[in-house]
Amino acid sequence: MIRQNFYQKLLTFFFLILAGSPNINCWSNPIFLPMVECWVQIPNSRCPDSNISQLFLALFAFSPSVTISNIANHSILQTGFLVGQIRPGIVSVSVSLDGGPYTNAAINGLNWRYQLPAQAITGTHWNIGSKHKISVTAMDGVGNRSAPQVLNVVKGTNHDTDGDGFPDVILSDVLTNSVQGYGLVFLAHGSTGIPSSSPDSILTDGLVGSSYFGDRIGAGDFNGDGYADIVIGSQAAPGYTTFGHVYIFHSSGQGGIVSQNLNSGGTYNSFIKGHTTGNRLGSFVMGGDVNNDGYDDAILTSPWSGGLGYIFYSQGTAGVPSKDLSTGAIADITYNFGNNDDFGFQSAIGDINADGYTDLVVSAPTYSAQQGRLYIFISNSGTIPGAPQQFLVGPTSPAPGCASGTGCSLGAGSFALADFNGDSCADLGVGGSSFNTNQGIVFVFNSNCSSVTPYSTTPNATFIGPALATCNGGTNCSFGVSVSTGDTNGDGYFDLLIGSYLSSAGYGNVYLFQSSGAAGFSNVDLSSGGTATSVLTGPSAGLNFGIFTSLQDITGDGMSDVLVSATGGAGQVYYFKSAGTSGPGNQNLSAGGVATSILSVPFGQSFGNSIARNQSDQDEMIGLSVSNLEIGLGSNFTSIK
Repeated sequence: MIRQNFYQKLLTFFFLILAGSPNINCWSNPIFLPMVECWVQIPNSRCPDSNISQLFLALFAFSPSVTISNIANHSILQTGFLVGQIRPGIVSVSVSLDGGPYTNAAINGLNWRYQLPAQAITGTHWNIGSKHKISVTAMDGVGNRSAPQVLNVVKGTNHDTDGDGFPDVILSDVLTNSVQGYGLVFLAHGSTGIPSSSPDSILTDGLVGSSYFGDRIGAGDFNGDGYADIVIGSQAAPGYTTFGHVYIFHSSGQGGIVSQNLNSGGTYNSFIKGHTTGNRLGSFVMGGDVNNDGYDDAILTSPWSGGLGYIFYSQGTAGVPSKDLSTGAIADITYNFGNNDDFGFQSAIGDINADGYTDLVVSAPTYSAQQGRLYIFISNSGTIPGAPQQFLVGPTSPAPGCASGTGCSLGAGSFALADFNGDSCADLGVGGSSFNTNQGIVFVFNSNCSSVTPYSTTPNATFIGPALATCNGGTNCSFGVSVSTGDTNGDGYFDLLIGSYLSSAGYGNVYLFQSSGAAGFSNVDLSSGGTATSVLTGPSAGLNFGIFTSLQDITGDGMSDVLVSATGGAGQVYYFKSAGTSGPGNQNLSAGGVATSILSVPFGQSFGNSIARNQSDQDEMIGLSVSNLEIGLGSNFTSIK
């Protein structure tokens, strides 16, 4: 192709010489304009004033090229920036968003960088789950412009703390009341496709005790600058009582999240204290723009005190304001239904009815003797209502179902919102890990895009866990304890990743089920010959491999990569790169399988107890902490507290 392009230019060049084209000026047919005039640069002649070398550039320069390094077609966008490379001779890179005018990117050497919509910087924003078209073109020094590269993307939660274009891994580390808790950032490295193996940023309250700092961690852009910020829960603070605290730390920009020890001079950007003892504010935390102003708000829920939910709006570039609820301050939205169904155990956001506004789903897993239910709140043009439009109760089939008394604990593990069938309305994948005496089950409900009852009571697809005989002690697999979504093969459809941390006799498995396209998912029963696209198995028994999972495109190739926590012992987080039609493929770490890399910390605690996950896929931030496991996921599960 390059050789063909060269010959085409060469033929055109000589044709213009013979024709005496004025476009060539001094390089004209000598019959009409003597060549000597050009060489001696006679004043007022038709020769160009610019260096004649530009004409050689026009002849020998091939089509200008530009590389986009951090996203691909169908990518889930988890950064506030586009980045890429150019070849020598390129003088500008221009970007068009959704068919709008082209604007120039910043060029530094052979690298370029472009700020995507960020309310505080560009005055525009994209909502979670929204779909967009990005076009990129380049121009060289003589005006040759490349054909646009066009990519279609879905807006996800920003996880890029340093603005290098690649989403970072945001984790926490907390276990018992005798150790210190942490929030941690492992930077992604686009050049290698592998995140740092040890943390680049460390956040802690510095308290050795039961504050449970880091029990939950989430991400969002609270000040609208295009960089990912971090929200961390500390459910037992202050003074080891149970008011609960929540901290928000803003990115410093290209310096990322600055490490902080709050017990030795470190600082936070926002601080929220719970209303009273027993509230345990910080039991669940996440960021998301629920009022459509372009700034992420703090969404905080807790299953304690009868079930609580709070939304604190960002105030713009200053972010979410600090508030002390114990002294009379109030949230912008408060939920306190008093139903004692563990409302607030998990939360997720997404656009369920495709009206362009973010909706909210909150789980209550102990409703009706562990049947479990979800509260569905549909936004009214940017205002989340005070009461849900729909209650989605755990289905009673397949047998033994989730009926009261037998129970599934619907939403006790985690759940995810994603557009599985391509109609732009967020569908729901939700686990019931205590189904059939902890065999476990996951239901998929497709949204009908209604603003009143968007989900049918009958699931569109059902995934049943492995046979109990293969589970830990022959009684507990906890299939569905974690549910994540992302696109692992780059086909533009969301897949399901399901954790089962006690399957395979306690080794733990993670199952990947890929979407079949517009039809979505079909029923799969792993206990009766059903199979997954890929299966990941832990290295040994007792490590809780698969208790937390996340899908995140760390490499920028358009395929979501897999993160799996194994919190047993010191704890590790395993990273598996998706590289083909089956995502990461089958990897049995106890039988020669390998992870792409392993993340660890030197603290000697249960690392990986919470992962900040994507909301574009519209997932919530990851599920249960290890401190809740004994009474939250055991065979005698009665309450998640």
